Amino acid sequence: MEDKKKKYAYWMRPSMVEEMESMLSEANATSKSEFVCRAVEFYMAYLRQNKSLEFLSPLLAQTIKTEVESVERHISEMLFKVAVEQSIQNNLTAAFNEVDEDTMARLRNSCAGEVVRLNGVVAFEDAYEWQRGE
Repeated sequence: MEDKKKKYAYWMRPSMVEEMESMLSEANATSKSEFVCRAVEFYMAYLRQNKSLEFLSPLLAQTIKTEVESVERHISEMLFKVAVEQSIQNNLTAAFNEVDEDTMARLRNSCAGEVVRLNGVVAFEDAYEWQRGE
């Protein structure tokens, strides 16, 4: 079945008709009728989208929340593993070096300053150069 156009009569303000006529070329419409049909189709799509958003928004929010929680869990697990490795290194260093409390406090302050200066990205080469006074 073919959807043929049929004539209808609707009331419109003259100022709206004038503005529509001035925008025909912008809308790539060849007539006021085509312009109105496109405008009505656009508005109906907008209304359907709002109904879809009301349905999809909670679903989308829950999906995003689940993904964020998953990423958070993975990051926490990786930070735990890094902390374990750091603890091993600290214990090995402490076992083989005799460092007094004053030296340890100065080292902690110096390292904190260095980490700030390097924006938290300290490569082995940076530490090597810093220890050598370069």
